[in-house]
Amino acid sequence: MKALHTLSCFALVGLVACSSPGVENGDLSGISRYVGDNDIEDVIVLNNERIAYTRNELAIFQVDLVNQDDEDIRVEYRARWYDPNGILQNDAARSWRPVFIPGGSNTPVTSTAPNMDAVRCEIEVRLHQPAGY
Repeated sequence: MKALHTLSCFALVGLVACSSPGVENGDLSGISRYVGDNDIEDVIVLNNERIAYTRNELAIFQVDLVNQDDEDIRVEYRARWYDPNGILQNDAARSWRPVFIPGGSNTPVTSTAPNMDAVRCEIEVRLHQPAGY
């Protein structure tokens, strides 16, 4: 039983290491995290998360993707928005979006909430996967 508890703790630590600390602004919150290949963490840093309301009173979440490598890289990101009760909001733009990040540079990625009920955003980042993969 102790071994199972210890294994559970290690699994939880692994998940936490893959996520950012997140950001909050009143009722709004956002978090960014890596998914898929663990090698992305060695190259891309998720930095400077921000969340606010737009002039149209929709939430907007932004995070900087920092390429720590000298070589250019392609990654993909997608956002998921949730209401205050944790219900996933329907969003036609929820597909993976490619991003090209030159070596040693910083590229912000942004997601705007699909409706006024959406107050929590999760941005997932992974290495680029060619079509049909």
